[in-house]
Amino acid sequence: MKMTRPRAGEVTTSRRKLKTPPAVALWRPEIVLASSISMPVRRTVALAEPSTRPEALGSQLGAAQSVLASLDEARATLGAVAADARTHAADAATTRERVTATFAAYRAEAALDDVLTGAWRRVSALMEERGLR
Repeated sequence: MKMTRPRAGEVTTSRRKLKTPPAVALWRPEIVLASSISMPVRRTVALAEPSTRPEALGSQLGAAQSVLASLDEARATLGAVAADARTHAADAATTRERVTATFAAYRAEAALDDVLTGAWRRVSALMEERGLR
């Protein structure tokens, strides 16, 4: 029995090539055309000047004066506390008294920080109400 051998340059393979998906997929946008284009209705908005709305201006001025008054009260109160702490620190004979005076000064600074933070929030709200922020 005679068997045929493949020739030297000829290779027979029974393998099939596999298709591999590409590593990068390109974006393909869908284009949608408008059926009709119309101009939007033009509206004119005019802001009223403070002279035309005195009640709004009056309430804003009242709020600003309230913030300033609270800052003035805090200045007077905290100034007295700071002066008292300085006096206690100067007159202190022991380390304990000096530490107590230092704590009083720190408490006054913390109170000042609280007052300033509250005033900042109130002023920021007033500015936002007027459209300045």
